[in-house]
Amino acid sequence: MEYLYKVSAVICSYNRARFVIKAVESIFAQDFDKSRLEVIVVDNNSTDGTPEALAQFKSDHPQYNFSYYTEHNQGVAWARNRCATEAKGEIIAYLDDDSEAQPGWLNTIVGYFDAHPEVFSVGGKITPRFLTGIPDWYSKYFNGLVGSFDQGPNVKRLTGERYPCGANMAFRKAAFERIGYFNTLLGRSGKGLLANEEKDIYKRILAGGMQVYYLPGMSVLHAVEANKFDKNYVRRHSMGIGGGERLRLKGMTGAQVKKFVEYVAKWGYAIVYGLGFLVKGQWSKFYMLERFRWWVLMGFIDPAGANG
Repeated sequence: MEYLYKVSAVICSYNRARFVIKAVESIFAQDFDKSRLEVIVVDNNSTDGTPEALAQFKSDHPQYNFSYYTEHNQGVAWARNRCATEAKGEIIAYLDDDSEAQPGWLNTIVGYFDAHPEVFSVGGKITPRFLTGIPDWYSKYFNGLVGSFDQGPNVKRLTGERYPCGANMAFRKAAFERIGYFNTLLGRSGKGLLANEEKDIYKRILAGGMQVYYLPGMSVLHAVEANKFDKNYVRRHSMGIGGGERLRLKGMTGAQVKKFVEYVAKWGYAIVYGLGFLVKGQWSKFYMLERFRWWVLMGFIDPAGANG
């Protein structure tokens, strides 16, 4: 199949006018042939001036292959699907609207896909850029909360529970043509924090016999604002993990029972692991680790809780 571009770099945006243009600029700043690249932003009904900022950028940079669209169906999965369907590139590379691609991002993606035709998706390193202080309860168990993803310094095949994160992932467009798009019943929608649309599509990609790899040279910085440390946000985020998994396994009674038992066990493990924090006098770390696993369990029981 012939594609108009080698790469479609795509960004889903919702009320991130203060960040999204920097994300776009970080892609066009790549040392990559601009004639082989298009950048697409799909705005998911922002109310903070995002559409105006995108229009201004397009007007100021007529030399770029840049376009933007509005996806009226609310939800990140809807926006990601719109990105994929609008894309005219052989490769579709996703970057979050509050992230910045680091030097070599595009060349790493394209080079690996070109050298490995059996690979249908890749993901890379995500380094948090904290815009505020880190609370005393924060520990490595909350890396997912701030989008941190680091699988080490070497290229690594991902085959199980580890899979690329949405802030930094790329697919051959052919992957969507083979297994379909993101599940729109999952993922964030407005202020709702359901999760696992990424996990769902990667499970389907792997089930389809397609390979997925982690590339350390495919690196981005991800902005972390103070609201990520609000405890009510952490609660809803955690419940969104459990709620998303409950919906992902809808109709699979055996798998749901197994997952429920797993979450109960992880809650118990969290209490045991947390004793190490207590020994060090770090009560807040113990408390939030236990609450995190409890909230995930409660989200699995009541998926609607992630939106409350």
